[in-house]
Amino acid sequence: MAIPLIRTAVRLGVCVVTAIAVFPMVPTSAAADGSHDLVVPKDYPTIQAAVDAARPGDRITVRPGVYREQVVIGKNVSLTGSGDGKTTIQAPQTLTPGDDGENSIVEIHNGASVSLSRLSVSGPGSGTCEDGALSAGIRVLGGAHLALRHAAVTHITDTPAAPCFHSATGVLIGDLPTSTGSASIRDTKITDYQGAGVVVLNEGSTATIEGNTVTGHPKVSTDGIEFVAGAVGRVTGNTVSNNECREPDADCGPDFFNEFQHAGIVADAPGTVVRHNRLIGNQVGIYVAGNEIDVAHNDIQRSSFVGIALQDGTFTVRKDRIKGGVHGVAVIASVVDTNAVLEGVKITQTSGAPVQTFECCGVTATATVKP
Repeated sequence: MAIPLIRTAVRLGVCVVTAIAVFPMVPTSAAADGSHDLVVPKDYPTIQAAVDAARPGDRITVRPGVYREQVVIGKNVSLTGSGDGKTTIQAPQTLTPGDDGENSIVEIHNGASVSLSRLSVSGPGSGTCEDGALSAGIRVLGGAHLALRHAAVTHITDTPAAPCFHSATGVLIGDLPTSTGSASIRDTKITDYQGAGVVVLNEGSTATIEGNTVTGHPKVSTDGIEFVAGAVGRVTGNTVSNNECREPDADCGPDFFNEFQHAGIVADAPGTVVRHNRLIGNQVGIYVAGNEIDVAHNDIQRSSFVGIALQDGTFTVRKDRIKGGVHGVAVIASVVDTNAVLEGVKITQTSGAPVQTFECCGVTATATVKP
């Protein structure tokens, strides 16, 4: 029996810079606190060269251009570009594995606190599912923290795009079995990924994800935002769309007990908050399992199967609006008795029952609808 939540799931006039030689230079300005402003490519020819030269607390400004390099950051610095579409960190032809043997375009590790803003991180990678697959656009591990603002993460796929296992996540925070990370992601576009838009993974990993646009790949099965394996956080005010089962994904389908479902938002740990999001055209809008997960005031439209799926726990869902789909809410019991209370949830235009229970293996599912 498959339990679906377990997913261990050049512009004109812009320069193109390839990471080659490093020529150390002296930063041009220093603040009163002793930190420096470093400018790429004025002071350093590549972003990695500037990171290597920076001291903790330094600020790196990246001028317009396409920078074909991997960037590895293990110290407290900020990187600021000239805007989405103007400053791009582009995956190079050959990717070098990071600390844990996985490939990413930007890796943040070693407990560093890093700010990235006004830039794009872009694939595709050149690997395949069998060799050199791109694990993530941005990878946060080793207790590091990422603050991502007014940015874009896009084309996080291999060539060609294919449904590789545990591959091509836009932003990956933490990892199994022991690595953790944290992040604050705001006002960022995460699009055209091959696995999931954002994954927060492992107990001890946390994230606040607010006001972003997360859009799945049109040709492969994807998920939007996932908090899994005990990770906790807040998901508020995002627009998440186009995360569906795609052919040829043989394990994917509407059977909750024997197939996988793909969702806009996934959460499985107590304390996670999912509020005021807009979910459009996903297979399942919101899919949660466990207890004490706060789901409220979300607007869910045109789910191909279910607006909200609640599995194996006790739930209270408040004032969500669900339009379209086969069912508005599915209450699923596969390993424990499951009870859901729906308070002021508005469900319209479903092709099947607005609220449907699914039971397996001797446990029961119960739904109580309140005005």
